Amino acid sequence: MKNKYAFLKLTLLSSISFFSIIYSSQAQTTADMTLPNNTNIKSEGNIKIIEGGTRSGGNLFHSMQHFSVPTGMTTYFNNPLDIQNIFARVTGGSISNIDGLIKSNGTANLFLLNPNGIIFGQNARLDIGGSFFATTADAIEFADDSIFSATEPQAPLLTIDIPIGLRFEANPGDIQVLGTGEGLTSPSVGASPITRNSNTTGLSLKPGNTLVLVGGNVNLQGSSLTVEGGRIEIGSVGSGLVLFNPLFEEWTLTYEAASSFRDIQLSERALVDTSGDSGGSIVMQGNNIYLTDGSSVLIQNQHLPSGSISIKASESLQLSGGSPNDGRFITLLRTESLGTENGANVNISTKNLILEEGANLGTRNYSVANGGNVNIDASKFLKLSGFSSFNRFFTSSIVTSTLNSGNAGDIKILTGSILAQDGGLISSLTRADGNGGLVIIDAVHSINLSNSTELISLGQEFINYIPSYIASQTFNAGNAGSLIINTSNLIVGNKATVNTSSTGSGSAGSLAIKATDLEVSGIISSAVVIADNNTQQGLGSPINATGNEGELTIDADRLRITGGLISARNLGTENGGTIRINADSISLEQQGSIAASTSSGEGGNLLLESHNLQLRNSTITATAASNGSGGNIIINTDTFVALERSEITANAFKGIGGNIQINTQGFFLSPDSKVTASSERGVDGTVQINAPQIDFTKATIVPPAVDIPSVINVCAAQSQGESGELVILSKTIPQTSNNFLSSLSGWEDNQDATATTEQAEDLTVDKTEQKFVEAQGWKTNDDGTISFTTMANDVVPYSSLNEPSCVNSQQFQQNEEEIDLDNKNTLQ
Repeated sequence: MKNKYAFLKLTLLSSISFFSIIYSSQAQTTADMTLPNNTNIKSEGNIKIIEGGTRSGGNLFHSMQHFSVPTGMTTYFNNPLDIQNIFARVTGGSISNIDGLIKSNGTANLFLLNPNGIIFGQNARLDIGGSFFATTADAIEFADDSIFSATEPQAPLLTIDIPIGLRFEANPGDIQVLGTGEGLTSPSVGASPITRNSNTTGLSLKPGNTLVLVGGNVNLQGSSLTVEGGRIEIGSVGSGLVLFNPLFEEWTLTYEAASSFRDIQLSERALVDTSGDSGGSIVMQGNNIYLTDGSSVLIQNQHLPSGSISIKASESLQLSGGSPNDGRFITLLRTESLGTENGANVNISTKNLILEEGANLGTRNYSVANGGNVNIDASKFLKLSGFSSFNRFFTSSIVTSTLNSGNAGDIKILTGSILAQDGGLISSLTRADGNGGLVIIDAVHSINLSNSTELISLGQEFINYIPSYIASQTFNAGNAGSLIINTSNLIVGNKATVNTSSTGSGSAGSLAIKATDLEVSGIISSAVVIADNNTQQGLGSPINATGNEGELTIDADRLRITGGLISARNLGTENGGTIRINADSISLEQQGSIAASTSSGEGGNLLLESHNLQLRNSTITATAASNGSGGNIIINTDTFVALERSEITANAFKGIGGNIQINTQGFFLSPDSKVTASSERGVDGTVQINAPQIDFTKATIVPPAVDIPSVINVCAAQSQGESGELVILSKTIPQTSNNFLSSLSGWEDNQDATATTEQAEDLTVDKTEQKFVEAQGWKTNDDGTISFTTMANDVVPYSSLNEPSCVNSQQFQQNEEEIDLDNKNTLQ
């Protein structure tokens, strides 16, 4: 893309050099004598006065062989005050070079038609009471089928009707507008709105009017187009018809009848701006549209309703880079609400939308009203990549935000695929009392969040990676908006995140993901976290976070977590959130985790539905620190497999341990994996496993440093808490001397404990699936089978069924009613 920009700049500079050579021969504005009443041109000092022409009703027609305005000169259309529209065509073969002032009388609209091309220099100015149209079309068409043609300048059938459109034949000329790149005086950072240079030069009209540039390629190089509260239209057409639709003081254009399009480029801090009390509207349509070098498209409104920014690019819209002379200025496309009315929307329609090198697209709200919405239809591809080479704090982004009591705008994206890498992000956020916006992303094929490097070169400085993310965030009292993602394939790569979050008193929004395949090696979360000092100072976050988490919902065919995290986390004062996952296959590997945790509130809830759930060296947890109770974990799956030191935990510190319920057709647990619902100082929770087939052969479901007896033993582990309940509902339980399921009273403490005597946990074994009997003890029969008894056993230290543990007891005679499990009902 950089080569493309370089080519365009080289073409532009070459054209300017060529035109400057021939400029002197074309500097004179001369009439062509093709009208019934011809145009009269006279000079008074440095002023060219254009009079005469042919009038038809409120329309006035001028025809000239050449039309240019040299530097320091003025071309004055001295029209009658009751004229509504002035049509000026250039029929010769020369380009119009305009580097001086064009003015007219009254409120007439001026149409300048030159199919050879138009160049506006750095000194070009407009003093026109109405709207201004500069076009390289061949002809203007009218409602009665009349045509005012620059390529066929025979005497026209003049009309009193309004124009209906611009006709483009093949290879129309280009339009170039040059400037100094000084349109904005303040950058787009911090909590302050962007400010425009009060001495901005360039093409400008009186408030409320319409400025139109429609040609072949359209290039704005450091130039400014400004109409306060008005409308700016930039169109790049290859051939076809562009239609007019005059609405009150504004004129709108439609391009449905255009056959092909050319390119539009804004470079070197070019500015297109319709800011004002009412805001305005900006429309661009072309094939490829490029914004580079800190160029800006901006609408700010205050106390009256605003229009919108609407961009349609047949092939691509690309935003890239910042100002090479001042790193504070990035390339941006933005609307800002400053008063009592809602901000302007941003509407994008293209095949490919690309933001690179810290470019920004979005809306901001500084008012009591709401910010504008962002609507993107990128049918093929959306890419957000990298940060500004001049300022690392500018990352390529699509953002809506609010810094006042009004709400941030929504973000709605419809695309084929999304790639966000090396800092690329999509976010709606609030830094004040207003709520964040809704974020909805529909990507038909894929979404890939990745970070290609962890050490990035910035000049001679190396910095840490900048994570890519999709988020809805609140940093203060307002609530974060909801985040909804629908796609076939979602990849959340290393250190990338998808999250809703709160660092203030506002609540995090809900997060819903629907995907066919979901791969997570980064983080998916709904979280309440404590802001660091920089965030507190820079974004105004409070010291304590008191907001609630949003619910996290995932619906997928296949979910794979490889070293990643799916989390509902509350590090503030409130309770944990809820995670709901429905997937045909759930796989956790390499310390992958699904977690609902809190610092002081009640633990969160995990609800997992799947056909197959497998953990390898991974965890599923619902834990609570401080006084909060452990959360609840409910797993419904056809097959449950936990291997290689995997853990299912619902633990607490002072509160009650959580509850774990696993409903499955097959339960398989490796010796070094565990299931616990414990409390260090409170009452243990409940572990309930409902399965016709259970295999925890040689499984150890407590810390591996503690040896435990077969099936069950309770270890106090220096704990002050009370034991909970273990319930197993199963047809088969394996015969082994080293199995354990626990609602253990203890915080997974592997330290040696003072030997005490404890009653065994409650154990219910289902052999018939109809009648359940609560067992209090067990014994080993001569044939090797295990018998569960209604009386609690004595625990004999160092016996064959009681390897060294933290439990010390006396031996009692067993007097029990037996429940037999023979070998044919055990898993070998």
